[in-house]
Amino acid sequence: MEEKIIALVGIFITTGLFLFERNRRYLLEQKIDQLVHELDCFLLSGESSLEETLEEGKVENLKNQLVAVEEQARHQKKYWEQREKRLNQFMENMAHQMKTSLTALQIRIDLAQAKASPSGVQAELEEGQKCMARLTGEVGRILECSQLADQKINMWFERCDVEQIIRRTVNVLAPLWKKKKVDIVLELSDISGVPELYLDSYWFAQALENVVKNAIEHTPAGSKVHIAACDLTNILVLEVTDEGPGIEKDELSCLFERFHRGSYGKAGYGIGLSMARDILTAHHGSIEAENQRDGGACFRLGVPILEGKRPYEAVRETVREL
Repeated sequence: MEEKIIALVGIFITTGLFLFERNRRYLLEQKIDQLVHELDCFLLSGESSLEETLEEGKVENLKNQLVAVEEQARHQKKYWEQREKRLNQFMENMAHQMKTSLTALQIRIDLAQAKASPSGVQAELEEGQKCMARLTGEVGRILECSQLADQKINMWFERCDVEQIIRRTVNVLAPLWKKKKVDIVLELSDISGVPELYLDSYWFAQALENVVKNAIEHTPAGSKVHIAACDLTNILVLEVTDEGPGIEKDELSCLFERFHRGSYGKAGYGIGLSMARDILTAHHGSIEAENQRDGGACFRLGVPILEGKRPYEAVRETVREL
C-alpha cells in the first residue's frame, strides 16, 4: 500500500513538474514573441512600447538591453535629423546670399555693356554674362536641392501625359546627345494604354532629365541610351540604360546621396541624382540603380498610377501614420 502511495506521489510530483516547466516555457516564449514583435515595430516605424523593468531574469535583462539600444537609436536618429536640417538651412542661406551678390553683379555688367562701345569690350562682357548665367544656374540648383531634401517645395499634381514628358526631355537634352553622337532609343509601346497620370510635370521632368543626362555623360560616343516604360500593376516604371562602364559595386548604396561624387559622377556637384530621388519620393515613388549583365548601368524610376489628387493625399496620410 505504501509503495502505491509513494508511486502516486511520484507521479503527481512528476506531472506537476512537467506542467510547471511547460507553463514556464510557454510564458517564456510569450515574452520572447512580445520582444520580437516590439523590435519589429521599432525597426519598421521607429515606435515601440518597450519599457525598462526591474525584474530579474535572462529575458528581462534582454528586454532592458533592447530598451537601451532603442533609446540610443532614437538619439542617433534625432542627431542626424537635426544635423541634416542645419546643413539644409546653411545651404539655403548660402545660396540666397550668393544669388543676391550675383544679381547685383549682373546689373553692373548689364550697365557696363550698355555703355561699352569697342567691339572687344562688348565681346568680353558677353562672355562675362554667359559665365554669370551658368553660375546663377548652379546656385539655383543647389538651392533647389536643399529645399527638395527639406521638403519645402510643394508638388503641384496635375494630369500629365508621361510619354509627352519623356519626348520633351529628350528634346531638351538634344544638344548634349547630338554633340556626343549618342542615339536615344525610346521604347514606349508598353504605356500606350496607360491613362494620364497626376504628376508635377515640371519636377518629374527635372528628375527624368537628371537621370537621362547622367546616362548620356557616362555612355561612350557613338553608343546608345535606351529609355523604356511599362505599366507593372498600377506602377509606372521607367528604365534608363546606358552602354557605359557601369557603377562600382561599393557605390551603388550611396549613389543617390547628396554631394556624392564617385567614379560614376565625377562631373558636377553630385546633386543631380539626389534631386531625382527626392522628387520621386515626393511623388510616392522610388529610384534605384543596378549594373546590367552585359555592361552599362540601368536606372529604374517607379511612380504609382494614382487618379486625381485625393489618392496622393491618402498616401501622404498613410506615410505620416507610419
